[in-house]
Amino acid sequence: MKTNSIVLIGMPGSGKTTVGQPLSQALGMSFIDTDNIILEKENKPLKDIVAHDGLERFLEIQEQILLKLDLHNRVISTGGSVVYNKDAMEFLKKNGIVIYLKQNLKELENRLAPERRLARNSQQSFADIYAEREPLYEKFADITIDCCKKGVQSIVAEIASIYNEFKAQS
Repeated sequence: MKTNSIVLIGMPGSGKTTVGQPLSQALGMSFIDTDNIILEKENKPLKDIVAHDGLERFLEIQEQILLKLDLHNRVISTGGSVVYNKDAMEFLKKNGIVIYLKQNLKELENRLAPERRLARNSQQSFADIYAEREPLYEKFADITIDCCKKGVQSIVAEIASIYNEFKAQS
């Protein structure tokens, strides 16, 4: 059944982990953060993987980990760059509901610490990344949640309602 997991996608700072943890509790599901899995497996911060091994290598590691995930009854917070991995995204879509947590650029910039490094080429600004990724998030999402000016509990309730509707229709 496609609806046995919820996959959260979106830009860094969009609230994937912040929303994912209480959402998993509300639905009685386990929660996983794919960035944490990469960190544990590689034993170094993601920014160091990108800085020392390159963006392409980071994306390869991310894809390998995603394709091996157990997607039964989970809320999955993905890294913002997950949408660059077509095979991984197709796997996630096949096994869960992909929800894009959409947030406007200004709010994202306000949420992120200036020293936070992202999976990107060194010449790209945060605005460049946003412009590049937003169409990919829209493309892969089953559902888009506009998170602008909404609190965590409101977003959790909205997603839980959508998930329960999907389950009822299955």
